[in-house]
Amino acid sequence: MSVQAGITTQGATTFAQCGKPHQTLFRLSAGVPVSDALEYASDLLSCANHMTLLATHGDYTEQCAMAAHYLSEMGKAVIDDVTTALLRVEAGHGQ
Repeated sequence: MSVQAGITTQGATTFAQCGKPHQTLFRLSAGVPVSDALEYASDLLSCANHMTLLATHGDYTEQCAMAAHYLSEMGKAVIDDVTTALLRVEAGHGQ
């Protein structure tokens, strides 16, 4: 059994600031197994990495850079929420 077995996302992390300061558009869902969430974050960041490479060449550089920005923001939000869950468990607060 892995250390992460039974640990799920907290649903506390928000992202995509818009409008007035500190207003965010999205929030992660609570209850997703952290192993699944980390796998998805890896996919998001892999796509962001690919987009940054595309942004350095040829056409649509601005669009590629913005796509990479949004993908990396989503990936970071997932990792932040997983980190919150793991730290809560480590501190003995459980799920």
